[in-house]
Amino acid sequence: MDPQADLHLPNRDPYGEAVRRRLYVGAVICGMALLLFGVVMQRTLSLREPYLQYVAPFLLGLSVLNLWWLLSRRALIVTEVASVVVLAAASIAHIVLVSLSAAAMPGAYPNSGPYWAVMGVCVLAFLALPPRRATPFNLSYLSLSLLLPWLLPATYAASTTPGLVRVQLNAVMVFLLVWGLSWFRAQHASQTQTQELLRQMAFTDALTRLPNRHAVYPAVEALLKDAARGQAGSLFLVDLDHFKRINDHYGHGVGDEVLIAVAQVLRNCVTEAGQQPPTVGRWGGEEFIMVMPGTTPERARVRADLLLTELRACTWPHGIQMTASVGSSSVRAGENLNGLLSRADAALYEAKARGRDRAVIQGESEAALNQPVTD
Repeated sequence: MDPQADLHLPNRDPYGEAVRRRLYVGAVICGMALLLFGVVMQRTLSLREPYLQYVAPFLLGLSVLNLWWLLSRRALIVTEVASVVVLAAASIAHIVLVSLSAAAMPGAYPNSGPYWAVMGVCVLAFLALPPRRATPFNLSYLSLSLLLPWLLPATYAASTTPGLVRVQLNAVMVFLLVWGLSWFRAQHASQTQTQELLRQMAFTDALTRLPNRHAVYPAVEALLKDAARGQAGSLFLVDLDHFKRINDHYGHGVGDEVLIAVAQVLRNCVTEAGQQPPTVGRWGGEEFIMVMPGTTPERARVRADLLLTELRACTWPHGIQMTASVGSSSVRAGENLNGLLSRADAALYEAKARGRDRAVIQGESEAALNQPVTD
């Protein structure tokens, strides 16, 4: 049987794993293209660029491995953390190589490329790592990248001070902007999660984890709209028999266990072939509701009897013997919500009056009354 899922609102996180994976695949492909272009140009023009000679081929090989990891849908956190560490090390190496090379012209810092790579690593760290880890990592990493040119022996920082200071100030400004955007994103995600949790709490029964009365109303309204288009549909009200005796004799804790067990049975309600799955909810107290699109009155009788059989066969907590009564009404064109619920409630009342542990299907009540009743 198809399980009836709890009513939970779908996760709409735009930074979900699937989106991040596609983003990383695109970034890795672009990075590989740039690295390959640099390596080809370095060899074609015989450029004496240590980074392109030694670091870029190594990164190109790791990028191929990274792309394979992403496309094979392996753990995303592995490639995220590894990429942050590898790219951070590569950018630091680039800064060291640039700082130890001759300046292109007096007063100008030879290459600002390493610091743009530093910003790229910071962005990746903010995306991939939790905020409590990304912030200290990026602060330490940026501080090291800023101090290295001034600490290395035989550095050319002294002769290119204006250019180096300008490049580093630009890097700090970009970092602060990225940090601010990351903080805003984290706050927005936190607020979205809080709102999502509050909405789930407002529409979910805390004990059974079924939709509550407010969450079921839209499903009933949809059933009435289907009736206006000539489609069948039925509604069940399911009430546990003599439930108060359970609470009085065994305590409310055992009563809660019974309610959870009933919810599981109802959750496993079979879906009619070619129809939408039923919506099962807790209507209040020991009463539950089932909204079943496409279920005709004839099929409602079959499904109600099957449900009662499953409830009788259920293994109840502490060996309790538990039964339920079912009242069903089928939708009518032009009927409103109150009319549909009122007829189901009348059918449930009739099932109780006729001895409980039975189902009364609206429309067959008179014929059922003429049949013998066996308790």
